[in-house]
Amino acid sequence: MPSYAPNHSSIWRTSVTITKALRDAEEAGRFINRLKDAKTEKLLMDINRSNEV
Repeated sequence: MPSYAPNHSSIWRTSVTITKALRDAEEAGRFINRLKDAKTEKLLMDINRSNEV
Protein backbone atom coordinates (compact mmCIF):
# COMPACT_ATOMS: atom_id res chain seq x y z
CA MET A 1 0.00 0.00 0.00
CA PRO A 2 1.52 3.38 -1.01
CA SER A 3 2.17 6.06 1.56
CA TYR A 4 0.67 9.47 0.83
CA ALA A 5 2.51 11.28 3.60
CA PRO A 6 4.94 13.88 2.27
CA ASN A 7 8.58 13.04 2.71
CA HIS A 8 11.05 15.37 4.39
CA SER A 9 12.62 16.60 1.16
CA SER A 10 9.28 17.73 -0.30
CA ILE A 11 8.39 19.53 2.93
CA TRP A 12 11.81 21.20 2.90
CA ARG A 13 11.45 22.26 -0.75
CA THR A 14 7.98 23.65 -0.09
CA SER A 15 9.26 25.60 2.91
CA VAL A 16 12.11 27.05 0.89
CA THR A 17 9.76 28.00 -1.96
CA ILE A 18 7.33 29.73 0.39
CA THR A 19 10.15 31.55 2.17
CA LYS A 20 11.59 32.80 -1.13
CA ALA A 21 8.15 33.94 -2.32
CA LEU A 22 7.59 35.89 0.91
CA ARG A 23 11.04 37.45 0.67
CA ASP A 24 10.49 38.42 -2.96
CA ALA A 25 7.14 40.03 -2.12
CA GLU A 26 8.73 42.04 0.69
CA GLU A 27 11.60 43.16 -1.56
CA ALA A 28 9.13 44.21 -4.25
CA GLY A 29 7.25 46.29 -1.69
CA ARG A 30 10.45 47.99 -0.58
CA PHE A 31 11.39 48.71 -4.20
CA ILE A 32 7.99 50.27 -4.88
CA ASN A 33 8.36 52.43 -1.76
CA ARG A 34 11.81 53.58 -2.92
CA LEU A 35 10.36 54.53 -6.31
CA LYS A 36 7.56 56.50 -4.65
CA ASP A 37 10.06 58.25 -2.38
CA ALA A 38 12.24 59.17 -5.37
CA LYS A 39 9.26 60.56 -7.27
CA THR A 40 8.18 62.57 -4.23
CA GLU A 41 11.70 63.92 -3.74
CA LYS A 42 11.93 64.91 -7.41
CA LEU A 43 8.56 66.67 -7.21
CA LEU A 44 9.64 68.58 -4.10
CA MET A 45 12.93 69.57 -5.76
CA ASP A 46 11.05 70.81 -8.85
CA ILE A 47 8.69 72.84 -6.67
CA ASN A 48 11.63 74.28 -4.74
CA ARG A 49 13.38 75.27 -7.98
CA SER A 50 10.26 76.98 -9.33
CA ASN A 51 9.92 78.97 -6.08
CA GLU A 52 13.52 80.18 -6.33
CA VAL A 53 13.02 81.76 -9.75
